[in-house]
Amino acid sequence: MSTTPWLQTASGRAFDLINPTADMVDFRQDVPDALARIPRFNGHVPGGPYSVAQHCCIGADAILDETGRADLAAAFLLHDAHEAYIGDIATPVARALAVMAGIGDGVGADIIAHKAFERLKMRIDRAIFQAACLPWPSLGTDVLAIKRMDLAMLEAERRQLLGPSPAPWGLETEPPRLRRGALTIWPWIRAADEWRARLIRLCPQAIH
Repeated sequence: MSTTPWLQTASGRAFDLINPTADMVDFRQDVPDALARIPRFNGHVPGGPYSVAQHCCIGADAILDETGRADLAAAFLLHDAHEAYIGDIATPVARALAVMAGIGDGVGADIIAHKAFERLKMRIDRAIFQAACLPWPSLGTDVLAIKRMDLAMLEAERRQLLGPSPAPWGLETEPPRLRRGALTIWPWIRAADEWRARLIRLCPQAIH
């Protein structure tokens, strides 16, 4: 058994957080169920918990509609899948942690903390994409397309689900608009099933 930090998953796997491998990834239970139970915005959505799984499903559908590319839609479906193992750290919380890491630790400690977390996510992403039989890393243009859709989703989610903002969000540019209908919150069981269905359709060779 590895001596590095690991997580016990719902399927009974020991997921090594430092050295994850594709065989540790379970797409039948662990990833979809966890993502469906993890709320975006730390649960601060007045209408109820809006899950990471639903966010990924809607964005994947939108990319597929816009580009016709199943591989790009699959990449968006999986772009937050690491959160099944390390949770959803909201962007303001990540920024706050970076600031706190710099207190008393010398100049640049915030950058070190940020890079360490990004490396952790990258290792888990690599294992997840390998399990899904998708190339990693994606091409630069594909990464930009995923980030653009993520911003479009954020714009739609905060406008439709959060209501008026009490202060600026600090985004560098105005996010693009999502060209889809109104968002309604799915129950977690539906969100998990919808995520699984898209994985099967978009990644038929994925390790289950």
